Amino acid sequence: MSNEINIKIQSSRIYLILSLATYLLVIFAAWHYFYVLWLSVILSILLFVWLFYFLHKTIWLTHPNSIIKVSLDNDKLTLEKNDKSIQQFYIFHTSYQSQFLIIISAGKESIVIFKDALASQSLSQLNRYFNTKVNANI
Repeated sequence: MSNEINIKIQSSRIYLILSLATYLLVIFAAWHYFYVLWLSVILSILLFVWLFYFLHKTIWLTHPNSIIKVSLDNDKLTLEKNDKSIQQFYIFHTSYQSQFLIIISAGKESIVIFKDALASQSLSQLNRYFNTKVNANI
């Protein structure tokens, strides 16, 4: 059985919904709790500009540092970014595992992979990989 896993990352609807819900909560707080109209307007404009930048670069994976491919092979984690740069990590572990997302810590980076961000494989395949790696070390 091969332990190699190649995963293509796409934009996540779960992450988009969580981001928009947070944005709407901040907009609500700005209009409900600020008693100065011009302060609410300025904050709303700044948040709209930030949201446009955030959606364009981060959620749609158009930023050059966005990870678009993750490869796991035995004891090596390889990340490919939008600018075609490749990073390899030999020391990595999961910080969090669930049926909806997995967080992988590699060096100073944390890679968050949502269930619906996987283009070809399922999240359970990643969970099995890390569970067998942990069980092999025991």
